[in-house]
Amino acid sequence: MDMKFKVILFGVVALLGLIGFLVGSQYSKQQVNSIENKNVTLKKKIDTLEAKNESLNKTVERQSKNVIEKEEDQIRETSKTFVEKMFNMKSDSSFKDKSEDIKSLVTNDYYDKLFNKSSNNYNIYDDISIDNVHVYFERYNPRKDSYKVFVQFDERVSDTTSDKVDKKQSSVQLNMKRENDKWLVEDLKRFNLKPLGR
Repeated sequence: MDMKFKVILFGVVALLGLIGFLVGSQYSKQQVNSIENKNVTLKKKIDTLEAKNESLNKTVERQSKNVIEKEEDQIRETSKTFVEKMFNMKSDSSFKDKSEDIKSLVTNDYYDKLFNKSSNNYNIYDDISIDNVHVYFERYNPRKDSYKVFVQFDERVSDTTSDKVDKKQSSVQLNMKRENDKWLVEDLKRFNLKPLGR
């Protein structure tokens, strides 16, 4: 009986040891999984914070005096160039002929609106030219990625079949949008036509 008791005792102890080992290893695996999940969550938070930090650094960079002047100049130059290319037109020329000149100045959506959804209209009898272009917009803020820009100019329409010349003061509102560190026109509204005389 003594030997039988020792074998049973050994079996019980071995069984308890095996159960303890299995429970302990499962607990360890559970702790490792929990720590791994926390690491994944923390990595996501770090990535989010790094992206936010990069965005804030770009905003800080855009607040330097030189960058502000450069951005304002880019808004003015893009606005002026767009209006000149958009409104200057020779007789017998098509509006769609301007598409390549204007493409780099406008957003893709506005380009599609201007050129892909319109018919090929010709300016048959008139030469249209503009001058005295003035660009106005509110004080530059580096945190803003869009502006309403007002452009005022004198427009001269010459009828090539006669000596008739119409002059008027015109204004447009350009909606400007910052895309890929570049200011682009995303819409135009024309208004305030005032005759200047002949």
